[in-house]
Amino acid sequence: MSLKIRKVAYSMMTISFIFIMAGAVYTFILGLRQDQNEVSYRFSEVQTVFESFSTNTSLFENYREKLFNGILSNTYYDAFYRQDSVIKNNLLNYEKIVNDIEKNVGELKSLCNDVYYYDASINTQCSNYKNIYEQVVNYFVGDIKLYNDNVLKYNDYQKSIQSTLFINNYVTNKNYIDYNGDKKYEGKEN
Repeated sequence: MSLKIRKVAYSMMTISFIFIMAGAVYTFILGLRQDQNEVSYRFSEVQTVFESFSTNTSLFENYREKLFNGILSNTYYDAFYRQDSVIKNNLLNYEKIVNDIEKNVGELKSLCNDVYYYDASINTQCSNYKNIYEQVVNYFVGDIKLYNDNVLKYNDYQKSIQSTLFINNYVTNKNYIDYNGDKKYEGKEN
């Protein structure tokens, strides 16, 4: 009888081992499927967010062109004071576009950080958004600096003619950035 009990015990151990191995393989395959589903989800999220980022970047470029060609290039000292509220309103809208791009960048950073996707176009988007964002912010900061330099010149001129029609600078909390960490400030003029 003890031989029969040993055979049953070995059989039970073998069956238990097979079930444990089958469970481990099943868990491994289930984990792979979950990882694949998560990567596919993140893949589509990167595409969606990058599309929004691209749209906002195009809006930024168009608004910047409109701002320079339509407003700032046609403003002279004799009309600067009267047009300043319109100009500041446009600068505020301009900054809102930059803020929207900044939100997209935060999403892209969380989706792209330390992940390599199986699609080269997604990897390209994940590597390029940093350069584009850096350029956008640095162009914006440069444009605000240019406007504020013009305000300073206008105010100096007003002082020289003893006028009281002064304009305040446009204030922003944005500064030049090196977002991609390459020690170059893309979009910043020297």
